[in-house]
This record gives sequence, structure tokens and C-alpha cells, in this order.
Amino acid sequence: MVSYDKYSTNSSCILAQNSRTIENMKVQKHVINRVVFVLSIVGIVMAVYVLQSFLRAAPIVCISGGCETVRKSPLSYPFGIPVPAFGLIGYSILAISAFLQTLDKGKKWHAMLTNIMLGVAIFGVSFVTWFTYTEIFIIKGICMWCAISAVNMFVIFTLLLIGKKEL
Repeated sequence: MVSYDKYSTNSSCILAQNSRTIENMKVQKHVINRVVFVLSIVGIVMAVYVLQSFLRAAPIVCISGGCETVRKSPLSYPFGIPVPAFGLIGYSILAISAFLQTLDKGKKWHAMLTNIMLGVAIFGVSFVTWFTYTEIFIIKGICMWCAISAVNMFVIFTLLLIGKKEL
């Protein structure tokens, strides 16, 4: 005959494991938010550097000649706006949202901020995909800074999807 204590002990173990799993998910979301914030700041720095070059019509430090080819192309100014301005706005929204999410101790705005960040990241991934295609097949030049920014945006998007999946 099986004792009642055995079932009680198993239930306690299962509850303890579930509690640790929930705690690990909270820590992982916190880490993801911090990484998204740091990557957004890196994106802001890159966007500011490239944008100032676009606005001053000055050369960009680049390991290839692709940056200048891209900067001088009219396709780098959709709607008359320099491409790095889109990046600066997107990365700024991501950084501000990630920062506000850190301050949101009561989790009152957590879901809304996560959705804002995911929406910006979806737009960002769509934009960098379009622009990378434009660089390669139409402009016929690849900007190192644009490529780094594209990878950065894809990483942010992936991290946000992982964080969203755990909600």
C-alpha cells in the first residue's frame, strides 16, 4: 500500500520545479529586455554616426567603398528622408520602451510596451530587408554600417519573439 506522504512529497517537488521554471522565465525576460536596450543604444550610436554623414554629405568610415555608393544613391532617401533617420527613430523607440519596461515594477504597462517593441522590430526587420535587397540588387553596393544595423535589428526581433513566447 502506498502512503499519502509519498504523493504529498511528489506534489511538493512538482510545485517547486514549476516555481523555479517561472522564476527562470522572469529572469530570462529581464535579461532579454536589458540586451534589447543595449542593442538599441548601439543602433542609436550607429544611426547617429551614419545620419550625420548623410546630412553633411561627408564620407563614412567604411571597410569597403560600398558605404559611399549607398550614401550617394537617391534610393537611400525614401520620401526624401535619409535611411539612417528611420533607424534612429526605430532604435530610439526600442530603447525608450525597454527602459520604461524596466521601470514598470507593477507590470502595468509591460504587455503594451512589449507589443510596441515587437511592432517596431517587425517594421525594422521589414525595412532592413527591403533596403538590403535595394543595396545589393539596385544600388550595387553594400554599406557595412547598414549590414551591421540589419543584423542588430534581426537579433532584437528574435529576442523579442523569444520574450513574447514566454508571456
